[in-house]
Amino acid sequence: MHIHSFQHDHFEDLGYIGDWANKNNFTTSVTRFDINPQLPNMEGFDWLVVLGGKMGVNDSSEYPWITEEIAFIRQAVEKGKTVIGICLGSQLVASALGAKVYKNTEPEMGFWPVTFLPTASIDPVFRNFPKEIRAMHMHFDTFTLPVGAINMANSPVTQCQAFRKGNNVFCFQFHFEITPQNAALFIMETEPELVAGSYSQSPDQMLSSAGCLAENNMIFEKVLDQVLAINNDIEEG
Repeated sequence: MHIHSFQHDHFEDLGYIGDWANKNNFTTSVTRFDINPQLPNMEGFDWLVVLGGKMGVNDSSEYPWITEEIAFIRQAVEKGKTVIGICLGSQLVASALGAKVYKNTEPEMGFWPVTFLPTASIDPVFRNFPKEIRAMHMHFDTFTLPVGAINMANSPVTQCQAFRKGNNVFCFQFHFEITPQNAALFIMETEPELVAGSYSQSPDQMLSSAGCLAENNMIFEKVLDQVLAINNDIEEG
């Protein structure tokens, strides 16, 4: 099995997903849109992981590759590839599925609660999350729920924090892939983006809250295990 990732900034890599991939004997490759926006061969990977980034879905005038990236994601979904989106990645996937991406009422920056909905408790993938987690956020934008998708989580200012569509699309507005080892770098690199708000923490506040990352990684390992189980069931079927 092979995971290809779409990376948009040097510090927002696979993180814990890479650790999980190694445990499960996945191979990995990456498109670095910040260096060379070269799209991969669609037949060369099984999973596509679309990561975060400082840009937005609607910034194609500044980042012209966004339009091609969204079209590629749409094709990957249609071909039945397992597609996972994180933060900006969730917004790119939502856009590829026809949703509207727009500025939220205020940004979420730092460690804030995410509440999982009753739909998550009966879903084989999302039931691995507890009813509430404290997770890292770093986003200005949000999106409407794509047609046919199921909303799995929310927060006080973001109606959709996670969604699933079919058996191959799983998206998360929050960051679960950040590990205790790369948290300080992530926080340092995103500091220039910080703005004041009801849901904005200082770098020091973020660092003091980063103790939940290891536990979040363990929760997400179970989530990824279940996505893999679904993937294997489809292949065997």
